[in-house]
Amino acid sequence: MFDSSNLKTEKVYSVLELNNTVRRLIRSEFSGYIWVYGEIKDLRMSRNKRHIYFDLIQKHSEADEIVAKVSAAIFEGRKQRIFRRIKETEGVFDLKNDIEVKFLCEVDLYPKNGSYNLIIADIDPVYTLGKLAQNRQKIIEELKKENVFNKNKSLPLSPLILKIGLITAHESAAYHDFISELESSGFGFKVLLRSCHMQGKNTESDIVGAINFFNSSGRDRPDAIIVTRGGGSSADLSWFDNKRIAYAIINSKIPVLTALGHEINVSIADLVAHTALKTPTKAAQFLVENVNEVWNNLENIQNSLLRAVNRFVDGVRLLLERKLNQINNFVSIYFRDHHEDIIKKKSLIFNNVSHFINTELSNILVSSQRINSAASFCFRGQKGELEEKERFVFARVSRYMKRESGKIDDSFVVLGKRSNSILQKAYKDTKFIEEKVNILNPSNVMRRGYSVSYKDNKLVRYSSGLKRGDKLKTVFFKGRAFSRVEKTEGV
Repeated sequence: MFDSSNLKTEKVYSVLELNNTVRRLIRSEFSGYIWVYGEIKDLRMSRNKRHIYFDLIQKHSEADEIVAKVSAAIFEGRKQRIFRRIKETEGVFDLKNDIEVKFLCEVDLYPKNGSYNLIIADIDPVYTLGKLAQNRQKIIEELKKENVFNKNKSLPLSPLILKIGLITAHESAAYHDFISELESSGFGFKVLLRSCHMQGKNTESDIVGAINFFNSSGRDRPDAIIVTRGGGSSADLSWFDNKRIAYAIINSKIPVLTALGHEINVSIADLVAHTALKTPTKAAQFLVENVNEVWNNLENIQNSLLRAVNRFVDGVRLLLERKLNQINNFVSIYFRDHHEDIIKKKSLIFNNVSHFINTELSNILVSSQRINSAASFCFRGQKGELEEKERFVFARVSRYMKRESGKIDDSFVVLGKRSNSILQKAYKDTKFIEEKVNILNPSNVMRRGYSVSYKDNKLVRYSSGLKRGDKLKTVFFKGRAFSRVEKTEGV
């Protein structure tokens, strides 16, 4: 058991005395300025505060965990010097979390709370620039080693990008520039917005989450993802030299286009994206040009189809005219040839029947005379009976003649019906073909009051493609007119 009675002490310290003693020891050990490097965390800086406070940490060389931490402060008297030194780097970096820096500082302890702090006096920008470049190159080499650098670039870009997944800060200048450019095109773009921080500590998690969200959107999945922000310093762009953002773009199943607002500097996000553009406006123009190219191709195809249809209609019209002439000639020839044949047959039948009737009448007359003579001679008493037989014979002859005459009339009726049937069918076929030709004939549409307008010899379908002062040529059923646009409506 510990026995404090055996300890001999010369002095008992109060807390304040202890802290002051430690402070003197620290100042004795670190009597001047020293250089300390580490990573900035928990940066607390605003325009309303005179001083800047943060922690300087050291991480494990192989694991993402903190092994040491010390509080640091930049007092108001040193702020301008620090900012001036950083500005000498032409905005390549700025004071922010997660960057490694090297500070010239004093070590001090505040007796009131017993914690020691670093009082920042100066900064070595060259050290930070080297670390930023080193970390950037390390990420690039890692991506190349894994052979994933061009993974997103290999995805096919839709020929018609109309549904867009937009990643930017809502209501920012970048957002308004991008949307305004799309709306002025007149095309029906659908923009799905995921508002994100585009700088600061939440940039990484916001952008990675937005890319993953669009990739899991199912039916509402966009044709392309646009990551865009407005202009800023090179330090602002360094937020996109981020490994997690790079991998999110690489593993995206949707083509990712970047437009991060820098004309010269290129981030790692730009390098791994499918297409890197400079500004939000340039990104929107790229999409508009993409759709406009498809639209022009469709117009060319449409014009080609119209020309082909017109050629087809003209060909059909000529074919139908030839067929109609052939039908007319065939019908004329048919009736001419069959008319002669019918006349011949009619004449032949009539002659045969007449000859038969005349012959039979002669025979009957001879027989009648013989019967009369014989009857008068032999059967004077049976005159009534003979007269009845005579009537019977004449009745049979009359019925025979009537039957044969009926057959001749029936033949003429059948021939007439067949001729009418052929003519009616030919007439109906001709009318049907004529109606089809008239329906396909554009001039009949224009006859009802419609007209067609052209701009630069291209068909005008929507007023959105016109602007004040454009010259138009309008074609009517009869004639054409030339005009100039004063105002458009229904855009």
